[in-house]
Parts: sequence; C-alpha cells; structure tokens
Amino acid sequence: MAAYAALVSLAQTTTRYTNHAKSQFSIDAKQKIGSIYDYAIMLLTFLEDYSERSNRWEGKLRDLAHEAEDIIEQYMSHLSYNRWIKPSELKFEDQLSNVTQKLGLMVGDLMENLPAHSPLDVSSSSSLSSSSSSRVAPAGKSRVVGLDGDVIAVKERLCGMSSKRQVISILGISGIGKTTLAKTIYDDPLIVEYFHIRVWITISQDFNWPKGLLGVLDSINLMEQQLCLDDKDSKEFGEEQMGRGSRGSDETDDFTKVYKKLKGRRYLIVMDDVWSSKIWDEVRNALPDDNNGSRIVLTTRLPDVAVYPDSTCAPHEMRFMNGSESWDLLKGRVFANSDCPPELEDVGKKIARSCGGLPLAVVLVAGILSEVNNNPSSWEEIAENVNPIVGQELEEILSLSYMHLSHHLRSCFLFMAMFPEDENIRASRLIRLWVAEGFLKHHSGYSKSIEEEAEEYLEDLVKRNLVTVNSKKSDGKIKCCSLHDMVRDLCIRKAHDEKFLRVIHGHVIPQSMINERRISLRLSSIADIWCPTAHSMLCFEIQSFPSSPTFLRRFRLLRILDAVSQRSKELPSQVFELYHLKYLTLVCSYNVPSPISNLVNLQTLIILPTSDMPSASTKPKIIYARKIHGDWEDVSTKVSHFYLSLEIWRMSQLRHLISHCPCILPRLPDGSNLPLENIQTLAYIKDVVWTEKILQMIPNVKRLGLVYEIYKRCDLHLLKHLHHLQKLELFGPRSCFWVGQYNLLTIPRTLKKLTLQGGKFPFEDMSIIGSLPNLQVFKLRNQPFGKTWETTDGEFPQLRYLLIEKSGLQHWITESSHFPRLKHLVLRFCESLREVPQGIGEIPTLELIEVDSSIKSLLKSAKQIAEDQQSYGNYDLHVRASYFSLDEIMMREREQRWRERERERQQRQKLL
Repeated sequence: MAAYAALVSLAQTTTRYTNHAKSQFSIDAKQKIGSIYDYAIMLLTFLEDYSERSNRWEGKLRDLAHEAEDIIEQYMSHLSYNRWIKPSELKFEDQLSNVTQKLGLMVGDLMENLPAHSPLDVSSSSSLSSSSSSRVAPAGKSRVVGLDGDVIAVKERLCGMSSKRQVISILGISGIGKTTLAKTIYDDPLIVEYFHIRVWITISQDFNWPKGLLGVLDSINLMEQQLCLDDKDSKEFGEEQMGRGSRGSDETDDFTKVYKKLKGRRYLIVMDDVWSSKIWDEVRNALPDDNNGSRIVLTTRLPDVAVYPDSTCAPHEMRFMNGSESWDLLKGRVFANSDCPPELEDVGKKIARSCGGLPLAVVLVAGILSEVNNNPSSWEEIAENVNPIVGQELEEILSLSYMHLSHHLRSCFLFMAMFPEDENIRASRLIRLWVAEGFLKHHSGYSKSIEEEAEEYLEDLVKRNLVTVNSKKSDGKIKCCSLHDMVRDLCIRKAHDEKFLRVIHGHVIPQSMINERRISLRLSSIADIWCPTAHSMLCFEIQSFPSSPTFLRRFRLLRILDAVSQRSKELPSQVFELYHLKYLTLVCSYNVPSPISNLVNLQTLIILPTSDMPSASTKPKIIYARKIHGDWEDVSTKVSHFYLSLEIWRMSQLRHLISHCPCILPRLPDGSNLPLENIQTLAYIKDVVWTEKILQMIPNVKRLGLVYEIYKRCDLHLLKHLHHLQKLELFGPRSCFWVGQYNLLTIPRTLKKLTLQGGKFPFEDMSIIGSLPNLQVFKLRNQPFGKTWETTDGEFPQLRYLLIEKSGLQHWITESSHFPRLKHLVLRFCESLREVPQGIGEIPTLELIEVDSSIKSLLKSAKQIAEDQQSYGNYDLHVRASYFSLDEIMMREREQRWRERERERQQRQKLL
C-alpha cells in the first residue's frame, strides 16, 4: 500500500530533520513539523487498525504525505546547495501551514467516519464474514500431472500408524495445485474405503463457522444417506431439509450435532483455502479425538495458518512443476482424446515453459489453446502473449495473497518490481535498499538491528510463497532470491496502480514523470529522463552515464542512486550535491573524493573500480567474483586499491561501507572523538594497522573484511575489543602469520562466521578458533602449512558449516563429539588428504559432505561413510563427490599404469 509507505517515510523524515537540523528551522516551523509527525503517526494507526475502511482515502493519503515530505526535503536541499543564500522562510512556513492544515482536515474526516463502538476486530472483518461456502467435493476427477509423489506422501500421513487425530496442512502459492492434490486424495479409492466419513469444506474469505456448521451437517447427512448407514439418521436428514426454511439454525445445537455425528467414527475433514487461524479455533472442538486415526487436511497459502493447529507437524509444501510436467499437463488438457500433432510440439513446450511451472497458469493457457486452430502460427501467437493472457486471469487469485500482506510487507514486496525479470536479487542488497527507503518502522529500543528486522520481512514473504529463494548462505540464511514471472507481473501492476513506482524499459520514455517516487530503468541511455520528484533510481543495462554537469540536478530529492555503467570512468561530481542520498553505488579510480562528507544522510556506500583503473581488469573482478562465487586468488600478487578520504570519519549515519577493491583507511584526524556508532559493515580494508583509537571509532561493527598485501605488524589481538563482531574475513599472502609474536589473532567470542584465506595459521593453533562459543561458519582457504589436525572435546560447539580448501592437510584426527552440531562439510582440492575421518559420518546432525578432489582414496572414504550410515538406517546424510568421478579416476589410473608399462617396454627394446 503506497499510502502506508509514504506515511512511514514522512514520519521518519520529520524525525530526522528535526533532530539533525534544529537550528535550520524557526520555532513556528518546528511546531508545524512536529504536528505533521503527529498526524502521520495517527494516520498510520488508522491504516493499521482500519485497513478495510481506508481504500477510499488511499490516494489522498499518499499524495498528501508526498506533498508534506517534498516541502521539507526541498527546503533542506536548497539550504545545502546554497549555503550563503538562505531560502525564504516565509514561503516555507506558508507551505508548512497549508499542508499541516490539509493533514489536520484529513484526520478529522477519518475520525468522523470511524464507528462509534470499540476498534474493529480485524479477524471479524469482511474476510471472515458473510455466507458459507461449504460444499461436498465434486465427484468428477480431472487429469492430474506431476502430483504422484505428493499424493503418495500425503496418503501415507493420512493412513499412518498414529491413532491420534492429526491435522495435515498442504501449503503453497495460489494456483500451484493445493486443491487439486486434496481432491485427488479425497476421491482416492483407498481413502474412501479407509475413512467412515469424509467431509469437504471450502472455507474461502467469506466463510463463517455458524453457517458453515449447516454445510457440514448437510455433507455428513448426504453421505450417510448415500451409504444407507442409518435409516434413522436419513429420516432426520429429510426432516431437517423440510424445516430448514421455516427456522433459523441454533449454533450451539448444530455444533453438538456435528460432534455427535462424528463421534466414534474415523473421519476425514478437508478444509480448503483457509485464510485465518481463527477458523481452526472455532472448529477444533467440534471434531472429536477418539484415537481412531481421524484426520483433518487443511490447504492454505499462509505458512502461519499451516503450522497453527500443530507446530510440531511440518506442512506438505507444494513445488512448481518442471518443464516436462508442464508440457504433459498442457498436452493432456488440449488433446485429451488424441495425440498432439508433431508440428506443435516445439511451440507447445515453449508455451508450457512460459507458464513458470504454475499448474493454474498451464490450465488457463490450455483453455485458450483449445479454442484456436491447431496450427503452428496460431500457437506461436499465443506463445508471444502467454504472460498477458495468463496474468489477466491469475491477477484476481494472486491479488488475494497480496491483500493479505500487512502494510509494511506490501511496500517491501512492491519494491521488488524495481528489479528486471529473472534477476537474481542478492538479499543483502535488497535489505539495504529497504532500509534506505524507510520501509521499516524500527525503534532504537529493539533488541534486533534494523537489518535483522528486514531479514525477517524477507523470510515472511518467502513463507507466503511470493518470493522464491534461489540460493542460501552457508549459515542457512537467504543469499539470493527472485520473483516468479507471474508474481512479478502482479507486483508491477500493483506498483503502477498504486503509483508506488514506475518501470521503464525499451526505447519509449514517458513525456512526464513528475509525480513518480521510484523509477527502475532498463535503458542504454538515461540522458532524457526527467523526474524531479524521484526518491529512488535503479538503472540496469546502462551503457554510459550522462556527461552533462547538470544532469543529476534534476533529481535533488534522490535517496537511492544505483546507476553504474560497466564503462563508467567516474560518476559526475554533482552526485555529492544530492543531500538526501542514503544509498549510493560510487565508481571511482584512486580515491573517494572529499566532498563525500556532504552526504550527511548516507547509510550505504558501495565502491566499484573504474574500467580504466590499473589492474582493474584482473584483481577487482577477482574480488567481486569471490563475493559471488566464494573464490579469490592469492593476494600476494600486486592489487589495486582505493584511498578513502579523511572525511569518511565524519559520516555519522554510515552503516555499510563495501568496496569491491581493497581500500586504504585514512588516519584518524586530530581531535576526532565522535565514533561512527552506526557502522556495521566495513569491507574490504587493506593493510590497516589497528589501534585502540580506530577500534573506538567503530564500536558496533558486525562485519569486517581485511586484506593484507604485505607482512607487517597489524595487531590483530586488538580485535577482541569489537564486542559486536559477527563476521570476519581475513585475506593475506603466504608470508603473513596470523599467529606469532606480533599478529596473535584474538577473536571476539561474539563471532559467528570466520574466513581465513592465505597467510599462515598452523593446525596446532586451531584451538584458538575451536574455542569460539558462537562460531557457526568456518572457511579455511589456501593454507598449505601444517600436516596434522587433531581436534579435542569441547571445540567448535556451534559449528554448522566447515570448508577446507587448497590445504596441505594430510592427517585429520577427529571424532563425532568434536563437531556436535556440524551440518555441512566441504573439502575442495585437499590433494594431500587421503581420507575423510570415519568419525565425521557419526555426527548426528550431519546432512551433507562435499568432496572436490582427484584423490581416489578421499572420494572412496566419503562414499564409504554414506554407505555405512545407510546400513544403520541413516538416509539423511548425502555425499557429493565431484571434480572427477570414481570411474574417471580409475580410468586415469589404468591409463597411467599403461603408459608406465609402455615406457618400460620401450626402454627394454632400446637396451636390446
């Protein structure tokens, strides 16, 4: 909801500028800005408490919040651009008075329209009221494709050994086949025979339980009548039907009747399309538990609802169909009684793939194909328009998922329309953009950081099946995500309809974008873009940045600027006049310019090297690849670097400083005593010599990336004073000692993730790391020193992920108790190690062993561990052996032995 996002942003803006620019406002202006803040909070409360009643005011609230925010920000921008020419306070205060009055009138109008009784109970709103939609499942059975595994899995749970009443939830996005799966199982002959009573109830959004009781009774009585189970009950059924029109149903009486009808019988109740956990609270006591194997199947698209009846019972999650399954379903729908003509197969498979694995989309397209001529040209036309056709039909269904998002999640979801189709969105980038946008109503008293809160937002969107996880980090958190094509289409439509953002691609640029707040550009040139109200600008596929010195002055209200070209040499200096910037991706060559300090609101600074920077074609790309793929060459080779300006120490709002090439941290200026309390990420810093004064300047840093090109005294033992550090990455040449007379590495006990690459860290000193009580991820790369590693009890108590790569390790002596929580072990190119310790396989939490090696014995030992564990009944442990398969290794060994024998034969012939 655009109004909610606009009001949250307005509240944050008024707070920020009254706190940091009090001297810039007159007393009267301060009072008016205070009133604007109060009104914004009142309107946010209204939206949260009366969301169903706010639709008629949505546009007005959004536009009014934008107007108020622009007045304040334009005044502050004018002050920053013209430091010696003060703008007219009279005009500014008149504008404030006008917009404050409008906000006051809006609040008054809303208060007059509120109900006189107590605040509305959201759970009793229209989404759970009106008439019942209960029904008996239809007897017809449609063709089911790609659900065989799902059917077996759910049937096993329905007919399992447990005699207790159980609730089995089927969870998945709209149109993915939840109802189809439930119907298939409901009508299965085994299920029909196994359960005495089966009842199907479609809950939907307009369901209420009192009227739904009548539908349940109808279903039970109808089934009893059909099965002739009880003549008396059949008679009662007829009497009830005759008298239904002349009397109302008593809820308590109907509740008791349902309970009695089910008592003593093994029943199956299917509750389809459940939107609220309150439904289960209302129905549970009407369903007796007689320890006879009764079951309730619940289909829902909401993860909270799925686990509500029993949090210990995992829901059955639906998956998208693959290309083959999509084509089988499409073919079966269009050619139910005949074969598909060969000339239509290729285009048909193309259409099936375009449906993105969503069964409902396939079915809708099949309905369209059934009405057109079966020739390639007609089908090609459909193939070119699959998304618009299907999108129109699916929008209503997918819109329900969107409408059930809370306001703060709607803003975060709509923002994802800024990214191109099929974009692999890095979660860390998305979260920092959300924070810069001001979507999070975060308070300083919260125990979690604003970034951690944003992570929960993203996980919530994933749980609701609106966002797809593409990859995860070594600690299990989301690394990259994306939007399903159909969901993205919905996202863009909603974002445009609510005037939340504008997506522009191709060559057509709108004549006017005066009122756009966010613009996503997929253009080669952005020189013709004019949008003075824009707060966020993300550019993709840009060939070059406009050279005009006045270009950026069109966007004085920008908070987010990510518009970097691969061929850019520098961003224009006017970027440092964008007073409101919170998020900036900066391209520079040798140093970050000192005017960076003008960006007093900057929270995230990402530095990229220019294309013509010396050595930039090799090392910076390697560093960037390391961030993406987890690899980085030895830093002992000469690398490029940046110089950070002295002013970086004065940027009090900075939270994340990330350089894709090592940067030199400037010396602290004399008399500097104001710490950067907000800084959380500092990477990658080169050859820093730690002092207590520097550590005092970054007291709350959580992620630290350090690069040492040459061996020098770096005093790493001082890192113990960083009491909030959670992730540490150390990169150094082979001549660098991480432990020794000067560089004794002392790591704070708060550390959760550690990467050591290069340098020297003997295995006999590994107890320093093993003693860390919170370490969950440990990556050891390029460590050729040390031959034996012997672990002991009590080490690595929380370690989940262990990577050893390019190591000289030969003998690894360990037991299962030494890594009590390990889940994932990765061994890459450890060519001196001959076997994986057998004790590793006995770790009860271990799920995966990955081995990349050409050493036959190492691969065999990993395979043997998997076989041994399977013989013990442990099928949860998986082993991946790559690089060379065992057969390839044996073949190479045979070839090597053949070559040796051939050489010996030739030598003997020469001697003869």
